[in-house]
Amino acid sequence: MRQFIVAAVFLFHLCGVSTGISSPAATSPEKLVTQLYAAHKGKPDPLEYPGSKKLLGAYFDQGLLSLLLKDQSESKGEVGKLDFDPLYHAQDFDIKDFSVKLVAQQKDSAEVVASFINIDTRERIVFLLSNTAEGCRITDIKYSDGETLRGILK
Repeated sequence: MRQFIVAAVFLFHLCGVSTGISSPAATSPEKLVTQLYAAHKGKPDPLEYPGSKKLLGAYFDQGLLSLLLKDQSESKGEVGKLDFDPLYHAQDFDIKDFSVKLVAQQKDSAEVVASFINIDTRERIVFLLSNTAEGCRITDIKYSDGETLRGILK
C-alpha cells in the first residue's frame, strides 16, 4: 500500500497535479523567499555550501545566478564582492522578529519584503521577482542602504 501511495504522489507531481507538496518552481513569490530563508537556516552563507549552483538556480533568475556564481568562482574561496550574507545584509546576525510579506504583485513580477531585527537594528530587505520559464525567480535584492545585490555583483 505504501508503495502505491508513493507512486501515486510521484505521478501526480509529474503530471502537475497538486499534492500539497511544493517545489520552488511552483510556488508563490512569498513562498519562494520563505523557502530560500529556510534552505539557508543553520548554514553560514547560501553561496558556500555544496550544490549551491543547483540550489540557487531554484531561487534566482539566470542573470543574477550567473553573477553570483561568477563572483564565487573568481574569488577562489576568498571574500569576493559579497563581504556579507546576502539574505541578511550583514556579516554577523542574531535574527529576531522575522517575517516575509508580499507587498506588490503584477502579472509578471512581484516584490516581497523580509523584515527582521538583527542585533537591535530593524532591517527591511526587498526581493524583486519575475516569472520565468522555470517559474517565479528572484531577479534582484534591494537593501535598506540603497544598494542592490545585482549592483554589488556587477
